[in-house]
Amino acid sequence: MASIYVPNYLTDQESIAFNEEFESSDQYRAAFMNAAPDEIAYGASTTQLFRNLAMSLLPNLNTDSEIIVSILCHEASIGAWTFLAARLGIAIKWWTPGRTNNPTLDLEKLKSLMSPKTRLVTCGHVSNLMGTIHPIKEVADIVHATPGAMLCVDGVAYAPHRRIDVKALDVDFYCFSWYKVFGPRLGMMYARRSVQDRSMASLGHYYLDHRPLGTKLCLGWTAAFDVRSGLTAIMRYLDRIGWDAITKHEEKLTEALLSYLRSKPDIYVIYGEQSSDPDLRVSLITFSVKGWTPEDIANEIMNHSTIRIGWSHAYSKRLVEEVLGLDGEQGVVRVSFVHYNSLEEVNLLIKLLDHIICERLGKTRKPRTVKL
Repeated sequence: MASIYVPNYLTDQESIAFNEEFESSDQYRAAFMNAAPDEIAYGASTTQLFRNLAMSLLPNLNTDSEIIVSILCHEASIGAWTFLAARLGIAIKWWTPGRTNNPTLDLEKLKSLMSPKTRLVTCGHVSNLMGTIHPIKEVADIVHATPGAMLCVDGVAYAPHRRIDVKALDVDFYCFSWYKVFGPRLGMMYARRSVQDRSMASLGHYYLDHRPLGTKLCLGWTAAFDVRSGLTAIMRYLDRIGWDAITKHEEKLTEALLSYLRSKPDIYVIYGEQSSDPDLRVSLITFSVKGWTPEDIANEIMNHSTIRIGWSHAYSKRLVEEVLGLDGEQGVVRVSFVHYNSLEEVNLLIKLLDHIICERLGKTRKPRTVKL
């Protein structure tokens, strides 16, 4: 035990007590994803962990291996797999929907892409650009119908909004970043125990035990004891609020904005799921305004208030250009609500949008107040 958290020459009672306390906390942290402690590793970010995973998988893949990548993914995920494919000298099989304003993971398309050579399928749990929730369990069923095929899921956009259960999803790898979930700058990855043993090589040096996930995924094992200790407080905070309460509150915020945008189809184009159904989307809403650039809309909102909204491709540029058919640099207007936002804030955003649009159209009527 002492060799895990402190050097193997420190076997005093204080060091042993530290190990025991930290191992107990690790069980609680792993439970955030319904995983076992030996199925969890930590890193600087999701981007870093995906790249490390690619390097760990590399020795057990070859030029006959096929990798399927969803084009709806954030580039943090895509970049790792294009790197892996380049190292193997193979071409990515892109999982791409047709041109649409509401793209989702097409399960029939996935079935057509799978083959006996498929070794890895990667996708996101939620589109970081549009907030659409993807049917990961159904994807896992299709992937695992092929012997040896693994499923890797980017959960960054899902983690702030819903409880994660990697066992129910039946995924092989799942990763998110705690700084997106109101915590410290740390990434956290789940890897199924059986897949670790079968498919992952160690990145650690000769004198480290190569069996733990920490050495398979981290150079020298990035333990991050101090940062990991802070996760417990964030998890307890979220547990006190309750995920059901978070979901219900965010649904109200989402419906308030979406109902306004839907009421003006001649002005706004919504991307992603049109409803606020919490089974189909999270409270991340994307749209464009006819006659405006996303940058201009975001700047106008910021110039008239303390509200901050995003614009651009949000590092899903392939999705913006190849699926939504939009300018890759301007992208879309992106509004993200979380549990601490209020209906009053949403109402203010709606009134600001109405005021800005009316002013551009030369109308003199007062901004429309939306009852929430």
